Amino acid sequence: MPLYNVDEPRELIDFTSETPLATWNELKANSDVNSSVKRAAFIKTGGLCIYCEHKLIPKLDYQIEHFHPKLGNDNSEFGDGVPNRAIEWLNLFPGCLGGTARKTDFTSEVDHAERTGANGKNKSALTCGQRKKDKPVENNFIPPELLSNDRSIFKFNGSDGSISVDEQACGALGVGIRLANKHSQELNLDSKRLRGIREKFSSILESEFNKAFKFAPDDIEGLINEWLALDEHGIHQHPFYSLIVSKYK
Repeated sequence: MPLYNVDEPRELIDFTSETPLATWNELKANSDVNSSVKRAAFIKTGGLCIYCEHKLIPKLDYQIEHFHPKLGNDNSEFGDGVPNRAIEWLNLFPGCLGGTARKTDFTSEVDHAERTGANGKNKSALTCGQRKKDKPVENNFIPPELLSNDRSIFKFNGSDGSISVDEQACGALGVGIRLANKHSQELNLDSKRLRGIREKFSSILESEFNKAFKFAPDDIEGLINEWLALDEHGIHQHPFYSLIVSKYK
């Protein structure tokens, strides 16, 4: 999972200084602060969901994800020495809507299939933050900073888009195998919906790399870097960074 060091927006610094116990709703009510947070958080991962790594679409399939629960709109549990997780910059990440984006926002059947249809009646399709909700993170989820590297803790099956825990990678990164499995299960990262998206992407990726292996074997590293690159705005042009790393880097 790519994670880049992005400076805390000045608007958020001023807001937290002036209102240290503000709720998330109070932050969102301040349009200047809310907009600056959304813009800055978006490039923390190069425009990919912090959990599933699908490409985010601002205003349509993008939300601010609190890794540590923000306690809803009740900040009464925060006290001296305890950060206000609701507005703490280090706790704010970009996330997808977990399959709950509105169909009316898209005209593409691909987007309908990949980004919509999940809800309370179709919980098996819910993923990422929509699935995680306010569950405690300890023993359930891997902190994002532990996944910020060029080695994936998951193996990706290109034939069906499924994932499984890479025990060797977990050992190298200091991530418990049980925790890695729990992380995947709680976020529903191996859901049928995400499998379908990854399977399609894997097919495209394999086709491109097979051509390179055949016609330009000396330029494989360049092709890898191209697929993993950030554009001039700090955004990845392709989803599933870890899938690419796992298969080709």
